Amino acid sequence: MNKYTYYKIGCVLFFTGIFILPSTLFFGAIFLLISALIGTFINEKKYFQDNWNKSFFLCGIIIFISCLKHIFFTNNLYENYIDPNLSIIGTLNWLPFFWLFWGFQPYLNSKQKRKKTSIFLVAGTFPLLISGFGQFFFNWTGPLETLNGLVIWYQRPIETNGLTGPFNNQNYAGCWFSLVFPFCISLFLEKTKNNFYKISSLFFLLSIGLAGILTTSRNAWASLASSIPLVIGLSSLYWYVPLILSIIFIMFLSVFQPLSGELQDLIREIIPKKIWFEFSEERISNMNVTRIEIMASAYRISQLNPIFGLGAGSFPIIYEIQKNLWRGHPHNIILELAISFGYPATILFVLTISFLIGMSAINIFSKKNQKGDFVFLERAWWTSIFLFFITQLFDVQYFDARISITAWIILSGLKLILEEKINSNKLITFTSVKTIKNNL
Repeated sequence: MNKYTYYKIGCVLFFTGIFILPSTLFFGAIFLLISALIGTFINEKKYFQDNWNKSFFLCGIIIFISCLKHIFFTNNLYENYIDPNLSIIGTLNWLPFFWLFWGFQPYLNSKQKRKKTSIFLVAGTFPLLISGFGQFFFNWTGPLETLNGLVIWYQRPIETNGLTGPFNNQNYAGCWFSLVFPFCISLFLEKTKNNFYKISSLFFLLSIGLAGILTTSRNAWASLASSIPLVIGLSSLYWYVPLILSIIFIMFLSVFQPLSGELQDLIREIIPKKIWFEFSEERISNMNVTRIEIMASAYRISQLNPIFGLGAGSFPIIYEIQKNLWRGHPHNIILELAISFGYPATILFVLTISFLIGMSAINIFSKKNQKGDFVFLERAWWTSIFLFFITQLFDVQYFDARISITAWIILSGLKLILEEKINSNKLITFTSVKTIKNNL
C-alpha cells in the first residue's frame, strides 16, 4: 500500500476514534492510537524537524530520568509509604502524548480537516447528553457496564452532586463539556443555507451549555461563560456583560441570607438547588479545607525534592500523612507535575505550552486575521485549549484519558493553525516586497 492508502485508513480510524471516545474510551483510544501510528509513518516532516517536538522530547527525557530515579534511587522521608512503580504509571500520562501530538497532525493539517474534527467532537458528545439528562431529570443510575467491563458508564445517583453522565465526577463531566462548547459556538455561527446543519448546531450549543451548567462545576461555569466572548469577539460584550451581571445578581439574591423572603423563595423554585447551593454560605462553611490551603501544602511538598520530584501519585499519600486528610491531587496541574517529576520538567512543559498558546493568540486574534470563513473556528480551537489549561490551575481533570487525549488533539490542531498563520504572513510579506521591487 502507498502512503495515500495508509492516510485514508488513518483518517477513518481517527475520526471514528474521536466520535466514540467520550462514550467508549477503550475502543476510541485504540482507534486513535492506530491512527497516530499511521500518522507518524505518513508525516511529511521528520520528528526532530519540528521545534515543538524537540521541546516536548526534552521534557519527556527529564520525566523519564526522574522516573528511573524514583525506582532505583529513592531517598526521602516518605520512601516507605510511596510505591516507586507508580512513577512508571505516571509517565503514561505524559510521554505517549508528546508523541501523539505529532502523530495526529496529518489529520489536522487543513482548515477543512479541523472543521470535520470539531463536528465529530461535538456529535460524539450526544450519548453523554442522553446519559447526563437521563441521570439528572429521570434518575438513571448505574454503573452501566458491557463488553466485560471495557465500556463502563458510572451514572452516579444525583443527590448533592451535579450531572456526571458516564464520568465518575461532575467536575470531569464539566471539563468535557467545556472543551467541546467553543466548537458548538463556532459551528452555530458558521454561515450556511443548510437548515438541518443550523438546527443541529443550535441543538448542541444549547444542550451542551445546559449540561455544563447542570454539572454544578464552577470551573465549567467559568469556562462556558468565558467561551462566548472569546469565540464571538469583542462585539458581543455590549449585550453579554449585562447578561452575565444579571445572572450574578440573581444568584446573589438566591443565597444572600438577609434577603430571605418570598422573592428568594421564588428564585430558588426556578433555579435547581444544586446550582444556587454552590454559592451559599452553608456550602462554603462545609468545606473542611480550601483549595488555596491544599495548593499551599502542595507547594511545600514539592520543595522536598525540587529537581526530580517525589514520584507520581505521591501527593495524596504525603498529604494524608501530614494532614490526616485524603485529597487525590493538589488542584493544580503545575504543582502536580512538580511534585511528581520536579521543577525542571515542569518549567519546560509550562513554558512550551504557554509559548504555543501565546503565539497562537497573537496570530489568531490579530486584526489582519479577522476575515475568512474559519475565523470563529480558529478562535474556538484556541479558546478550548486555553480555558482547559486555565481551569487545570484550580482543579485537575487531565488524568481522565478521554479528556487528556482530546486536549492533545486540540493542542496539535492549534499548533498547525499557528504554523499556517505564520507561513501566510510570510507569504504576504514576500509578495508585498516583490511588488514594491517590481514598481521601482
